[in-house]
Amino acid sequence: MSSPQNDPTRPAWAEAALAMPSREGFIDVDGCAMHYIAWGDTDKHPMVLIHGNSASAEWWRFIAPLLTDHYHVIAPDLGGMGDSPHTGRYAREFYAQQVMAVADALAPGRKPVIIGHSLGGFVAMLAATAYGERMAGLIVLDSPPHNPENTGTSQPFVNANPVPRVYPDRESALARFRVLPEQDVNCDFYLRHIAEHSIKQEAGGWRWKFDPAALAHPRRANFVEDLLTARCPAALMWGELSARFDKAQREYCLKTFGGVMSLVEIPNARHHIMLDEPLAMVTAIRTQLGNWRALAR
Repeated sequence: MSSPQNDPTRPAWAEAALAMPSREGFIDVDGCAMHYIAWGDTDKHPMVLIHGNSASAEWWRFIAPLLTDHYHVIAPDLGGMGDSPHTGRYAREFYAQQVMAVADALAPGRKPVIIGHSLGGFVAMLAATAYGERMAGLIVLDSPPHNPENTGTSQPFVNANPVPRVYPDRESALARFRVLPEQDVNCDFYLRHIAEHSIKQEAGGWRWKFDPAALAHPRRANFVEDLLTARCPAALMWGELSARFDKAQREYCLKTFGGVMSLVEIPNARHHIMLDEPLAMVTAIRTQLGNWRALAR
């Protein structure tokens, strides 16, 4: 299912991004057939984009094409989400293993830059902890590492109903689509695209693609040491208006990570940065990557 071509509500840059050729496929990772989408020249340096909870690779559809000047961009669907199968194995550590396995399969012997948003940011930090020497860089997007005083396991992201709700028709399902955490968005065309790729038809109607068990999987809250000890260059970015980065969280990050890594606040953006200010987000990422390339010379 794809968004209609030449949608008059989409700006020209988004139409061009949507028209850029992409490749899709599946890679077996320890029994899970991981679905992925890839853009750009496979001879270029690899970049892996990790989506958030209950999301999919389609969240990067209008972002990835704008990052292909220097990179072969790969966006996998984490297990239990998008078009990857429901396996029941949803620990973030296993997701980190999946991400590195996809990178190794599509760009063998080459160090990827890994960029993660929300849940994907935590997965990216875990990947840097476990495989940092095999990574070229880490960018975390609106995934608050939290204060070390927050120990143990956090509450589930959402109390998902274990029995997926089935809607009678496609229109009913699309009308119910919401992002979590809920927020207004500046780019309605982007939200519609994501909604259209978040549902699937099955006997009796339409349902969300994600496995509810993946949303409610327990997780720890504190990722400060993971970010501080990442064995690769790292940067932390967040939306100026993000509910996840309140004043206390921003002040803590500035105090803890300032002078250690790049810290970037993206103006006029909430938690789902790509739905509010996609071009500002791309600019921030491009700038960071360009600085790292310059330092590597």
